[in-house]
Amino acid sequence: MRLFAASVLIIVAASPALAQSTQIAQNLPFPAVYDPTSGYDVQDGTFSDALQSDGSYFYSQAIGQSFSVGSGQSSTITDVSFWGSSEYLQSSTPWNQTVLSSNIISMQIAILRTDTGTSDFPIVHSWTIQTGQFSQVLTGNYTAETFSPVFRLSTVLAGNFTLNAGNYMITIGGVLNNPDGDSFAWTDGLADGSVPATQAYATVGDTPTEWGTWIPISDGTSGAFELNGVTVPAPGAVALLAMAGLRGRRRRGM
Repeated sequence: MRLFAASVLIIVAASPALAQSTQIAQNLPFPAVYDPTSGYDVQDGTFSDALQSDGSYFYSQAIGQSFSVGSGQSSTITDVSFWGSSEYLQSSTPWNQTVLSSNIISMQIAILRTDTGTSDFPIVHSWTIQTGQFSQVLTGNYTAETFSPVFRLSTVLAGNFTLNAGNYMITIGGVLNNPDGDSFAWTDGLADGSVPATQAYATVGDTPTEWGTWIPISDGTSGAFELNGVTVPAPGAVALLAMAGLRGRRRRGM
């Protein structure tokens, strides 16, 4: 399990004529590889702390993945799924666990704006959700080296927060009870950061001058997630739809 990560492949959904639930961005998990020593199918992951930790946890790092909302689009976020695992430092058989470690009391999911021209990306919205409120589904795969089970975690993101056109980054990290205890690891996605659109960032350090300053990472790994929402038609599209409805009524009235 690594202490550093890289990038994300973003698939941005095209805006449909009518608002409907769709994927805003996704980076599916990198396929598991069979480990002949353990007999398990394993995946890599990277430790990622909640931004609100301010770098005070053992690993003192948070990972973020870039994505964009296209010109003329806006999307209201509805829910998120992601893949991850945790340490079980007090367990000699971590592979038997069926939920994330109880030391991870919440998960923080934050959206940051990256087209600011600086390395200090502002948070545009954040959710902190108790771990027990997530759907935690065992994938049947395990994290390399620690053999902790990998979960697909899903939750609703309340608040009807809307993203307008622009460049963003999603960060996902654990809120810990014991800062030196079991931490969250974000499972690798398919993206490798080989093009600028798949750039990932990290903030590292346990001092105020370091934490919150983002640096680009390019070691070929990324966090697996799906961000979903409702795509809102541009004002011009809404006006055209309304005019089409009026024309239809006029024809029926003749």
